[in-house]
Amino acid sequence: MEQLRSCAQRLPAAAGNVLLLGDLGRQLNDCYIELDSALLSGVMDMRAAHTGLLALLTLLERRDEPLLFSSEEALALLEPIQQRLQ
Repeated sequence: MEQLRSCAQRLPAAAGNVLLLGDLGRQLNDCYIELDSALLSGVMDMRAAHTGLLALLTLLERRDEPLLFSSEEALALLEPIQQRLQ
């Protein structure tokens, strides 16, 4: 984000300088690609966590017997989700 802000601030000073504008354009494009990739990765992580939590909730809701695992075991089931979100 800082690099994107820096490029945007230098843009008015580059007016009329085709080489500088081209360089700034490439840098801005690289920033946007990096941000887009990070956002997509974040959305995928959230989707995976959501799916994992839904599976766990479904497992808990559909059980016919009393809960047969401890809270520590439940935390162990949630650990991969927590790690992915961090």
